[in-house]
Amino acid sequence: MYITVKQAGSLTSIQDDGRYRHQGEGIPVCGALDPLAMKTANILVGNPEDHPVLECIGSGPVLELSDGVCFAVCGGSFDVYLNDEPAAMYQVHRARAGDRLRIGYSSVQRSCCIAFSADYALEPVAGSYSTDFKGKTGGYEGRKLKSGDLLELIHVRSQLPYMEKRRTAGEPVPEDVVTLRVIEGPNEDRFTAEGIRTFYSSIHTVSAKSDRMGYRLEGPVIETVSGNDILSGGIVTGAIQVTPQQAIMMMADHATTGGYAVIATVIGADLGKAAQCMPGVKVRFVRTTVEEAQEAWKAQMRELQDLKASLKARGLVRLIYKWRERL
Repeated sequence: MYITVKQAGSLTSIQDDGRYRHQGEGIPVCGALDPLAMKTANILVGNPEDHPVLECIGSGPVLELSDGVCFAVCGGSFDVYLNDEPAAMYQVHRARAGDRLRIGYSSVQRSCCIAFSADYALEPVAGSYSTDFKGKTGGYEGRKLKSGDLLELIHVRSQLPYMEKRRTAGEPVPEDVVTLRVIEGPNEDRFTAEGIRTFYSSIHTVSAKSDRMGYRLEGPVIETVSGNDILSGGIVTGAIQVTPQQAIMMMADHATTGGYAVIATVIGADLGKAAQCMPGVKVRFVRTTVEEAQEAWKAQMRELQDLKASLKARGLVRLIYKWRERL
């Protein structure tokens, strides 16, 4: 089966959970901006949680499908159409040969993920299918998709059991001011008490100069003890570096090291929420503890496992009904 990219959209690429265990070699993690959206879409169509998906940022693509396949779209609030008919997000749909899937534009959130009930006929790079734009590796020829590209799908499942039940609640539309939980950064001692107070008490605005590497935050100057530079060291997604001009929240494509002081790090459970912040969105940071961050992550993972278990349970109930009908 093939997917023909009729229109590519602003930035459509293949992403999965990321390229871990290689940062020491200078290879960035990359992966989906919103990991929760990726995992949810995959669970709905019966894939492993870290299966590759199409990630759409800004305006989405128009895709023509050569054969039947099931799909789900999760993440930000986008307009989704199958042959010009609206198709609900966070719900599985079945496409037939010749159908066109169109993802529109979201004015309130940044990205969404499309999961298909199939595998991509691609080879992983360092254990991941994620597109590394800087390294020009992974995904589809190491780049974003463009009109005319042809993606081959294998091991296609054109039907899934209990289709009407394969749905779940979507992510909420962002508040006027998005609250992100953070833990103390490794370089907090490089900031004055006034600088720390400024960081936590101020409202920061996501800049239009933000991308998959980092979201630049416009706001007041955050005072340091003796400058922003530090010896370069390892850095993680969600780390908030402070330059002399502004704070930058590291996102999926961040470099493996950084040379600016890190004042705080967004907790794992809030990374998807952070990723969905469009340019112009206002955010505030609230301090939490490592223990609370771990509990929030566990709770999020439990929700995903509950969704997966509920789909299996529905399948079991269906089998029981079929068994009874034979008696």
